[in-house]
Amino acid sequence: MCWATRYRHAGRDRQSRFEHRGAKLPVSAARGAQVVLLPWGRRPGEPGQLPAGGWARLTHIQAGVWDKFEPRPVKLPVSAFAERDVAGREHWFEVTRGHLLQGCLVRWGEERRIYVVTLDCAPEVTEFERWPRAVVQVNGRGR
Repeated sequence: MCWATRYRHAGRDRQSRFEHRGAKLPVSAARGAQVVLLPWGRRPGEPGQLPAGGWARLTHIQAGVWDKFEPRPVKLPVSAFAERDVAGREHWFEVTRGHLLQGCLVRWGEERRIYVVTLDCAPEVTEFERWPRAVVQVNGRGR
């Protein structure tokens, strides 16, 4: 489900872990747009009206579950991400060159947060329950 990310922002290498209060993700919403850091989801007990958690299943987005939060697809320029397998062990993966992770920018009033878009995995194929959705970067843009 993408529990942590590594990325470069403002000339510095950074790491963000969802469980840390104040976790942020790098977001690039449009071609040539400056990358900004926005809050990564919402942890239980954290103030706000947007859903608790840091992930949005693609099937739920497509089914309209997120519609009331005005979802917008964004690109997450991260170089690596960590997943936990069904046994709870953490594994790091590099993002394939030419790809970006997909995020979902949602809002409620003035509150804005990013959720990592995930795909469900078949248990007979992999040891992970969900996987972040990657999009191909074409001419500097995700598709």
